[in-house]
Amino acid sequence: MRRQKDKERFVAVTGIGMICPLGITTSECWENMLQGRSGIRRITRFDPSDCLTQIGGELPEEYYELEKRAFSPRVYKRSILPSRLAVLSAKQAIEDGNIDLDTIDVNRVAVITGCGGSTFGDQIDLHGKKGRLGMTHEMLNALSACVSIEFGFKGPSFNVATACASGAFAIGLGFDYVRRARNLCVAIGMDTMLLKGTIDGFNRLMALSEDNEYPEKASRPFDKRRNGFVLSEGACAVLLEPYDYAVRRGARAYAVISGYAATSEGYNIVAPEPEGKEIAKTMEFAIQRAGISKKKIGYISAHGTSTPHNDLAETKAIKMAFGKDAYGIPISSQKSMIGHSIGAAGAIEFAVTALTLYHQVITPTINYEEPDPECDLDYVPNKAREVQSLDAAITNSFGFGGHNSAIVLVREDAVLT
Repeated sequence: MRRQKDKERFVAVTGIGMICPLGITTSECWENMLQGRSGIRRITRFDPSDCLTQIGGELPEEYYELEKRAFSPRVYKRSILPSRLAVLSAKQAIEDGNIDLDTIDVNRVAVITGCGGSTFGDQIDLHGKKGRLGMTHEMLNALSACVSIEFGFKGPSFNVATACASGAFAIGLGFDYVRRARNLCVAIGMDTMLLKGTIDGFNRLMALSEDNEYPEKASRPFDKRRNGFVLSEGACAVLLEPYDYAVRRGARAYAVISGYAATSEGYNIVAPEPEGKEIAKTMEFAIQRAGISKKKIGYISAHGTSTPHNDLAETKAIKMAFGKDAYGIPISSQKSMIGHSIGAAGAIEFAVTALTLYHQVITPTINYEEPDPECDLDYVPNKAREVQSLDAAITNSFGFGGHNSAIVLVREDAVLT
């Protein structure tokens, strides 16, 4: 049995709230991922016919019905889609964590959001007019502020923007805060960048798949025929608290965070370092800080964007970090099913990793049909995989600008032994 002092350095994941192209609740998203379903379709919220890429991972129609029930007309008018997503995913996580808002000390709850930049641009729900509140609509810090205001939380509240790694950075910073301050944190990743301007920009970078004829097949991480990522939207919130506090209040822990690392590649504003050296270093740092052996890692949730360069660099990094053991570690990419939701991606993938440890089943990498000789690891192709005694996992997130993040999670039973 671990000593109490050892347990105090762990942070429990006690609540999850997920909204993505596969559903508007965590259970719905999780079940659809286990079934290997795709949420990628032709874009319907605007006419994409003049875009090179005409497909994406849109929020389900049910989400907009949920918004109508959840927000008054006045609040809806004064907010934007990303802030509403943040509030609704946070509400799910808080309810899932069974936190009593009437008795909790609101001064001890932090809110950290991760968003790559959804508050700027031609937001569909701004109707083309900024109006009197246009300035507040564009404030990135408004995302965390809206959540703090909604629930009356008075701890630290801020947003972090590290492109595609924003959600993971928010959770990593939340881990550091909870461990040091011994308080609670709601960490949220979100982005709603499925817009004409964003698509055009990524097309100019030749980053997006243009496989418009077969949308469900377009996102194919690690497959030889991968030709770019598919842009999507979504949000995911997690409730983080000191592990020993969660134990005392009888909370369910999906998993426990034991280590986190963030690095900067210092290489290129859009391209990863091709040999994966900095990615490997990030994973190694996270594992060292978790205080466990590399051999304990039994699953990797890959960044896995479905771009030729990123998937290859990540594969090389995994081999570099784990050596010959890399070939025995299951790896999967949820982006194969839901596309790349930028700031939401790292948070969704973190939550899926926690659920993987809790349920002992790994979500698949769908559309893996033609193996790439250079990407030759176990990517859990096309079907979910049940596992036994999976005690530790790592989730990777990498963003434009060279922002790398890796988080190590441990199954609760493994913490207790």
